[in-house]
Amino acid sequence: MLRLSQVSVTLIGLAGLLGCRDDRSNPLASNTWNPSFDRQREQDEEGAGFLPLVAVFGAGKGHIRAVRIPHPTTPGNFAVHIEIRIRHAKPNTAYVAQRAAEVFPTGAPAGFDVATLTDGSCQRGLAMPPWSTLVPPPVAFPVFPDQAHGLPALIMTTDGDGNAAADFIVAFPFPLPLFDVTFRVVENGPAPTSMLQSDCIVVPLL
Repeated sequence: MLRLSQVSVTLIGLAGLLGCRDDRSNPLASNTWNPSFDRQREQDEEGAGFLPLVAVFGAGKGHIRAVRIPHPTTPGNFAVHIEIRIRHAKPNTAYVAQRAAEVFPTGAPAGFDVATLTDGSCQRGLAMPPWSTLVPPPVAFPVFPDQAHGLPALIMTTDGDGNAAADFIVAFPFPLPLFDVTFRVVENGPAPTSMLQSDCIVVPLL
């Protein structure tokens, strides 16, 4: 999940929740939306494999779930279905979804401690060795691109209550092994004042 070209991003609306048409005939159909959140939905998310998103700075909270899925066009290549829900964050604000994935599509550089790629520590997101020793160092948190719209980043915009959600698939033109990853949702701008982040997890194989 590094910043790479040729990443296909497919956003799929949850029609059952929204009462809108689910256009599954178009694999590049995309959608983000601003749902209302209640206590029952929050409890359902916590019991359905969602990771909490905790405010690092600013207000708000949320959940994220990443589920590895079969690649939509090429068996064996990497694809993941991601769902994000944030609530009570900064209202009427654009947020960008990012990830710090510890993976090398073409193999780790010589001398890199490959044991750290699945140790559950997410050193890349913390800008710690061995990631900080690479020359040049990689971006800690690349954005999820929105190639369904030809855009460089997936943007979520909160409503007046600070709520937003996105449901999308990211598919890469190569296979990937197990890897550590941390997710975050950060206010889109040069000086963000709001950011929510997940714990470190290992994205499993199918």
